[in-house]
Amino acid sequence: MPLFDAAGRPLPASRDIPRASRDAGAFRGSLSGWRGPQVSSRLGVAREREVMQRRAADLAANDWAANATVDTITGNAVGTGLLPKPALPAERLGIAPEQARAVSADMEWIFAAWMREADVRGRCHFFDLQTLGLRSVLALGELLHVAVMLPEAERRACGRRYSLALQALSPTRLQTPADLSADPLVRDGIRFTEWGRPAGYYIACPPAGTGDTTMTTATLFSSDFRYLPARCGHRRNVFHLFRMEEDEQDRGVSTFAKAIGLFRNLSDVLHFELFAQVIAASFPVFIATEEGQLPGGVQEAFGARDRRDEPPQYLQKIEEGQIWYGEPNQKPYVLESKRPSANFATFVEIVQRGMAAAQGIPYESLTKDFSKTNYSSMRAALNEAWKVYNFYRQWLARDYCQPVYEMVLEEAFLRGELALPPGAPDFYEARELWCNADWIGPARGFIDPVKEVSATVLALENRLMTYGEAWAQRGGDFEEGMETLLLESALLRRVREAIPGRAAGSEAAAATPGRGGQTANAPEQREEEKVDG
Repeated sequence: MPLFDAAGRPLPASRDIPRASRDAGAFRGSLSGWRGPQVSSRLGVAREREVMQRRAADLAANDWAANATVDTITGNAVGTGLLPKPALPAERLGIAPEQARAVSADMEWIFAAWMREADVRGRCHFFDLQTLGLRSVLALGELLHVAVMLPEAERRACGRRYSLALQALSPTRLQTPADLSADPLVRDGIRFTEWGRPAGYYIACPPAGTGDTTMTTATLFSSDFRYLPARCGHRRNVFHLFRMEEDEQDRGVSTFAKAIGLFRNLSDVLHFELFAQVIAASFPVFIATEEGQLPGGVQEAFGARDRRDEPPQYLQKIEEGQIWYGEPNQKPYVLESKRPSANFATFVEIVQRGMAAAQGIPYESLTKDFSKTNYSSMRAALNEAWKVYNFYRQWLARDYCQPVYEMVLEEAFLRGELALPPGAPDFYEARELWCNADWIGPARGFIDPVKEVSATVLALENRLMTYGEAWAQRGGDFEEGMETLLLESALLRRVREAIPGRAAGSEAAAATPGRGGQTANAPEQREEEKVDG
């Protein structure tokens, strides 16, 4: 509302009200030289990304901390592999729950059969392709897999059940041909539509004998590339996945990018400190000579001549147990190591904590050092780490595993191997419903199994968790587990009949224990203990 003066007229808006100047937008003090990030051209961004990918690949291959980061995140997010659990909405499909379970079982067997032949080269399981893809995302910033439909002759020759296969490619092969560098719709090896959607990808396929230098200098032309459309109808031809961290991002960024200096410099520091210890351990001895003359015994033993007639020697190489004889006027120094300094371990730990924070995981997960933690702090650290692992797991399942799962079921349906219940919607009519699935990964593990299981039991008793969620946390499937328990119950019943004594003892041991080794299912015995007490 406008302000009014005494005469009832509104006051004019002032444009000269003094305001505090913010240091964040000024050039003064310690921020006077900070002018923000340098903006690169489109070609400059591509060159920078290529260098960054080469450095990150070097770290992942040769640096223990970088390799531990990749192994830790991959091992917890993917582990032994993400497995689909069909979750068909029976009501929406208009089928009975029993029919939905029967179709789900068929889908599981179909996908399990395809996973063994998922790799187009026939060398990897689908679980291995998941691991390779996530490792590529962490190290190089992106995943590049191509969906291939093998010809029928090739499929039969290889003894494959299905034609669909996946080909894992290095993201470094995704480049812009030199003759298309001026095309505004081609950026960093990707052709985009006018709306910014990827339309296709240029995969470098240089002639035989072409060196790596040519592969990385963008001197290849369109004839040296294969152009792959991004999609074929509703099916994906190319899986190019990366974490979106900023608007209008076209290519992925390595997880080491934010702390690549910490990884590299710490590796050099540890290398040189270790090398200094190696030099000190050799312990060379320096013997000074007077007037350039060796002692008589040494001179006779080695047949040495008068050193005054010889030019001075400048030794550069240090060997184990080496003895140096000095020249005249040379002062001997005993080589000893005063390194590392007293605060070296603390310094390394601080750097490692920064490296771990840049990856979003706790220091203990990066270094595998749990010596300074208790149950509470370790559980808090692992809970934070699990958020990162769970993000990668859900992201990979949503953008990679689920589309592949849908293509496998589609091929099985077209081949007549996936039978739908009579009267149910057609596969293409309700494709999203037929292909609905939950992806289950390995269990997260327990710090204290007793406490973790007790918390799960309390959550189930208070209706804060479903049994399906409880089994999924442990990497299991509720329905399969219940079916297995029913089978085991029948087997245990037969065991009790065959061996009554041992079965009774086993049954008592399996019951919930109470105080004094008694079971919670024996109230009469507990009452007798109270009376006797």
